[in-house]
Amino acid sequence: MIGAWDPKRGPCCTATNFHIDLNGLPRSKWNKSAAEVFAAEFWKCHAGENYTLEYVTEAWLTRVIAIRTQYKLQQRNESVVKSYRVQRRRHQRKHEVRTATFFWFAHLNQSKLYTRRLETAYEYQEIKDRAVTIVESLGLDGMSSDESSHEGRKGEATYRIWEKRWRSRQVNDWLRMLDALHLRLRYSGKWQATAGAWPHFRSSGLEYSERPPVKGLPVDFYSADWYGKQDAFMKGQLKAAKQLGSLKVPAEHWKYVHLLFI
Repeated sequence: MIGAWDPKRGPCCTATNFHIDLNGLPRSKWNKSAAEVFAAEFWKCHAGENYTLEYVTEAWLTRVIAIRTQYKLQQRNESVVKSYRVQRRRHQRKHEVRTATFFWFAHLNQSKLYTRRLETAYEYQEIKDRAVTIVESLGLDGMSSDESSHEGRKGEATYRIWEKRWRSRQVNDWLRMLDALHLRLRYSGKWQATAGAWPHFRSSGLEYSERPPVKGLPVDFYSADWYGKQDAFMKGQLKAAKQLGSLKVPAEHWKYVHLLFI
């Protein structure tokens, strides 16, 4: 509209269809013409007062500077807000991808850990019944997840364990023992390394998983301290079963734990 206006054909606008040019200069041809339209209308409404058309025109052009400055600032703020929203959406998408990737790897690690421990439990006849029962009762969700943290003892990766607050110390000891026995199996029981990837070192990072506890386990599978702090409703949801028996780790197998956990 502004570009198509021809000053030779009359004013740029009328009092009832009044427009100023906020993108152009304050004293552009359009704004000067609009100022004259404004001054004429103002003078008609205030006839007899001590105002001249020239004074009102200049006053309006000065006012246009302030309006234009406010408009530019508003446009810039909207641009900043829009840019922030775009960045926030981009960050949210990246966060969702990272979160999904983390849980996928955590689930994969838990699956490998569960399978490895169960296979190890079946290899040792002396502890098979109790070890298999513990691992199968915990299930996949009862396994701790790992996160690679830093270089280990000889350049290999060391993995930090995300512990389960609700798991009892006795159950944790059984799982640590199975991890140690798995390493022994890798040496074929005679300290001769077999083919395959070297078992990674796992260390407690004093980090706790926030995933909910496995329900329906024997009561001694739960940490006594943690279980004692739960209210009646939570205990009802857990539906803890009766204690199966002693969870004491056999001493002849516990001695291998120092191979993985020092």
